[in-house]
Amino acid sequence: MIVSLALRNLKLNKFRTILSMLGIVIGVFAICSMGMVSAGFTDEMDNMISDTADTLTLSPLGEKVVDGHPTVGFSEKDIRNIESATKSVTKEYELVPYYTSYKPVTIGKEMVTASVYGLDSNDMSSLVTLVSGTWPRGGTNVIVGEQFAEDNDLRVGSRVSFLGVSGQEVTCRVVGVMENTGMLTFGIATDSAILGTTEWYSSIVGNNYGLYNSIIIKAYDPTELAAVDAAIEKKMNGKEDRDSDNTVSILNSYELMDIFDELMSMSSLFTTIISAISLLVAAVAITNVMLMSVKERTREVGILRSIGTFRSQILQMFLYEAGLIGLIGAVFGVILSLIVSPIFMMIMGLEFTAMFSVSVLVYIPVGIGVGLVVCLISGLYPAWKAANLNPVEAMSTD
Repeated sequence: MIVSLALRNLKLNKFRTILSMLGIVIGVFAICSMGMVSAGFTDEMDNMISDTADTLTLSPLGEKVVDGHPTVGFSEKDIRNIESATKSVTKEYELVPYYTSYKPVTIGKEMVTASVYGLDSNDMSSLVTLVSGTWPRGGTNVIVGEQFAEDNDLRVGSRVSFLGVSGQEVTCRVVGVMENTGMLTFGIATDSAILGTTEWYSSIVGNNYGLYNSIIIKAYDPTELAAVDAAIEKKMNGKEDRDSDNTVSILNSYELMDIFDELMSMSSLFTTIISAISLLVAAVAITNVMLMSVKERTREVGILRSIGTFRSQILQMFLYEAGLIGLIGAVFGVILSLIVSPIFMMIMGLEFTAMFSVSVLVYIPVGIGVGLVVCLISGLYPAWKAANLNPVEAMSTD
């Protein structure tokens, strides 16, 4: 009976009920849509960089003079010192020095610019994943990134040409395709990359007097990266107050992942607080509507109390009304966010599948729960006021 009375009152005041629900719809939609988009973006970024969150990327600092020519890079002695520092912390690691540059490449009749990498054949599988073909060998075979292959219509067996260091044309055969790493990665970003052996790299770019452009250290236990970082810093760089003596710059992917997660958590919290303001406005409106309802139905409440209806039942009746407004409004808000959020994600360049991750879908029950709780809290005082009306005075009210 109590539920039927609550439903009856909502139907009798349809317009007022719809306006009350609209505030909840907007509030829940704002919280859910912003939360879903933020969670989807965070998951996508985490997926892009998590595979390389176990690496230190080392870049050389300071000039070296080789054969009278100033240059920058890691010598074999530098590599031995870095490896010695790493071994003092852990034996479970991989150290890969490599060359990198940008180079024009001719594909058919068109010329594009690509990131080119040269490293030892035995180290390639440590840094990139091959999705088709074989690893390159010798000075005329290369592998390319999936995105680069798609953009330039390349496949295993295709030919590309470079201008060599001596001015000669070097024609190379694509023997494999690398999995995309995305641009937010540490180390080799394969999306626009061509990778070959050090012999191949030397023929088209040169070998920088034998000095490597970069070093990647992959630790089997990412939590050891901080200790490895500190050991290399102590071995290769000067005192903290003398940056001019530094010989290496270290990028710790594990620490950057933690910083990124903290920033995204703060951003998500901020957007949630902003969205909650609309729910606060809706809560005030619902409280006002419920108080108006109590005033209009004072005589009805008096009659119900005079025929034996308990105070708790009066309280329940008004709470049911507030709860139904919250539940229905929250459901519509969630449905609206499920329609709009994928559109926002696709505009941001995210995959549609990001909508189905647990961190995104969790906003469905959260949105419904928040909408329901807000309305119940908003209706609590009006319901208490109605339950405590004096039956005799209530019945005498016009």
